[in-house]
Amino acid sequence: MPAFSHQEYRERTRRLRQEMAEHGIDTLLVMNESNMNYLTGYDGYSEYVPQLALVCQEEEDPWLILREIDTLCATPTSYLPESRILSYPEKYIGSSQRTAWEPIGDLIRERTKSSRIGIELTAKVFGVKAHTALANSLDLSKAIDADGMISKLKTVKSPAELAYMEQAGKIADRAMQMGRLEIAAGARECDVAAAVMHALIKGTPEIPGGVCAFPTMPVGSPANAPHIMWSDASYRMGSQTNFEIAGFRHRYACALSRTVFLGEPTARAQHLHQAALDGFLAQFEAIRPGVTCSDVARAFKRAFEPFGVRKESRSGYSIGLAWTDGGGSFQEDDHTVIEPNMTFHVLIGIFEKDDGYIFSETVRVTENGAKSLSRMSRDLLVNY
Repeated sequence: MPAFSHQEYRERTRRLRQEMAEHGIDTLLVMNESNMNYLTGYDGYSEYVPQLALVCQEEEDPWLILREIDTLCATPTSYLPESRILSYPEKYIGSSQRTAWEPIGDLIRERTKSSRIGIELTAKVFGVKAHTALANSLDLSKAIDADGMISKLKTVKSPAELAYMEQAGKIADRAMQMGRLEIAAGARECDVAAAVMHALIKGTPEIPGGVCAFPTMPVGSPANAPHIMWSDASYRMGSQTNFEIAGFRHRYACALSRTVFLGEPTARAQHLHQAALDGFLAQFEAIRPGVTCSDVARAFKRAFEPFGVRKESRSGYSIGLAWTDGGGSFQEDDHTVIEPNMTFHVLIGIFEKDDGYIFSETVRVTENGAKSLSRMSRDLLVNY
């Protein structure tokens, strides 16, 4: 069944139509699957094939256009009636002679005569060849780049969205604890990863886990690679693990990162921990309605720079549906104004040649400041 009420989905489409009007768009082709989910509840995990949600300015509800077998995923997960779930034949899948963008173009043309079409141009499924094929069916001469339009709507979360993220936070806390407990001399990295994945999927006794992302967990001395996972190796004393994980509920993510040391950490590692913690806390205190993302980034810089540690990556970003949701980033040139019920992954990642450390929590913006969605200890984490 859909994750939200019909009224919430329709309110999202209503706000989107207002954005479309401001950009001179009559018809919007929504091709990012997380955005299709945001508008309709569709939960098919079929982003590898041509598919989209079609939003028309004068209609209350979107259309879904899917491959034929995926309509069976849309019926139980989307709020839309079957009459608004359209399909193209299976013969267009896996063929070098045919492209599904031709029947998709026909289905769109039957429902709109306007050439003021907005398209999510950076969708995974929509490359150069797809654009060319769709242009054979539709007049795209006046097409408008609609990337980021739905991201703007997703940054401020509804009470129902926040409830899912808070549940995901409880799952993430438990998974982090389970992963940490598995770390010991001789333990296989894959077994530690399996413990994390098991906890993310199982959830808590009260909250089922959702479909989740694999944890990133570089292991080393230092662990300084940002986006690699486990290896075939076993743990040795003196190593560290940089966990970056997220609990999920109905595609809504709550991310959490910690570094765990196996054996006594070096003086440099302890220095990095204090730098990361002080930078995190400075940002946490700076986050409140009315300030900008650049204000938060500068607060981090003031606290972090005295430690003399190099860090070039951003120190946080908007999070929600499907982890990153396209909102603001904590960078000095991002002037996004922070509002109540925005959510951010406050991420202090140090990924340098000789230094590696990670510390993060997901926070919600309240009227009075930031509220963490994690209860994980902020102390230096050491296993012996």
